[in-house]
Amino acid sequence: MVIILDLSDVLRGGFEKLVFYLKLMKKKIISIDKKNLRVFVEEKAEGKNIPIEIFVAPPGWAVIRTMLMKGDEVKKLVGSTYILYRELLRLSFRFPEFNFAMDDDYNIYIVHYIFLGALSYDVFEEEYNALPVAFEKFRRDLYPEIRRIIEEEQKIEIA
Repeated sequence: MVIILDLSDVLRGGFEKLVFYLKLMKKKIISIDKKNLRVFVEEKAEGKNIPIEIFVAPPGWAVIRTMLMKGDEVKKLVGSTYILYRELLRLSFRFPEFNFAMDDDYNIYIVHYIFLGALSYDVFEEEYNALPVAFEKFRRDLYPEIRRIIEEEQKIEIA
């Protein structure tokens, strides 16, 4: 007997698994949006509460992400954005579990993708736990340098 599921069933099933795994991990769930298949969780990293967004996306991916840097700050780097991009690429090379992305508003994220067909508790837990580690690494090792560059750029504009 062959059972054919449509894409919405696959996505919904993946979403249910994600929420179940988060509960097993005893994570602080802030909100669950069943309509849009999104869940928001709060983690602690570098002494800050960081929101983590988890959702499923066609054709069959679980996406886990948190913002590292707002687009407004990226834009302040003016001619020095290449330093940010270079250092993000270096971090990705040195730490394979660090995957960075940028949206259309220049916001920088740490993001992980899991194919729903490969979604298991172990895989999810490992990918989820890599996010706070990447956040801390970025904030501790790279962000202070980026802030310094932004401050220098602003001094140049003012002078």
